[in-house]
Amino acid sequence: MVRETWNGTQEDLRKLGAMMQRFEGRDPMESLIPLLHYVQDEYRYIPEGAAEIISDCWHIPMTDIFGVVTFYADFTAEPLGRNRMSICEGAACYFMGATDLAAAALDALNIQYNETTPDGAWTVSRADFCYGACHLAPLVEVNHKIRGPLTAEQVAETVRHSPANEH
Repeated sequence: MVRETWNGTQEDLRKLGAMMQRFEGRDPMESLIPLLHYVQDEYRYIPEGAAEIISDCWHIPMTDIFGVVTFYADFTAEPLGRNRMSICEGAACYFMGATDLAAAALDALNIQYNETTPDGAWTVSRADFCYGACHLAPLVEVNHKIRGPLTAEQVAETVRHSPANEH
């Protein structure tokens, strides 16, 4: 289960220690990205406190750690929603109504692109790449699953009812 946030508790320290132990004896720089994936999966972001511990234990400067975090789209320094929707606005999706899908999702959640709902349930972003599934246009990716073709009403229903309540 994904935790809501990093608090630096004994449980957080234990979990981070167990994650780091998986890479014992390996080159820290080669292990950094896989470790950050574990941290991201657990907390929905890379907490500064966790990065400080990694930096101290593995002797990797914080600038290098956050260089990786800010370079790769898989990582974020801010918590993401428990559920994530990415809306394709590539040519096919755009012409088939992606802007309507975006408006429906964002209006239903009362957020803008790249924002997270106050309850932490949803983050919605614009896909900055083509999914290569133009036959499903317009489409969205919800929690790593491609869905399409969709209507604005279906997207609004998705964010209102499922899987918003999953934790």
